[in-house]
Amino acid sequence: MKFLAWSLLLFHLVILIFWIANSGYLFSFFGVPVWIVSIALGLVAYKQIKETAIVKKLIIGSSFFMIFLLLVAALIHFTVKSMP
Repeated sequence: MKFLAWSLLLFHLVILIFWIANSGYLFSFFGVPVWIVSIALGLVAYKQIKETAIVKKLIIGSSFFMIFLLLVAALIHFTVKSMP
């Protein structure tokens, strides 16, 4: 389970880099569902981890930050779409 947690943290870092770069891959038809699945896997991994507290804190913090980025991206999308 520790490998899954560290892999998810690395994947969340890649998503953050794509989000900052405004990558089309992240905001594509397949990118958003993969992003949501990674958040769900992060929350499941948090529940399943029986390891050290630092890994649990990192994975829950990363998952909540991904939720925040998803909400900000949706807010930006709807704001820009409503402009004339």
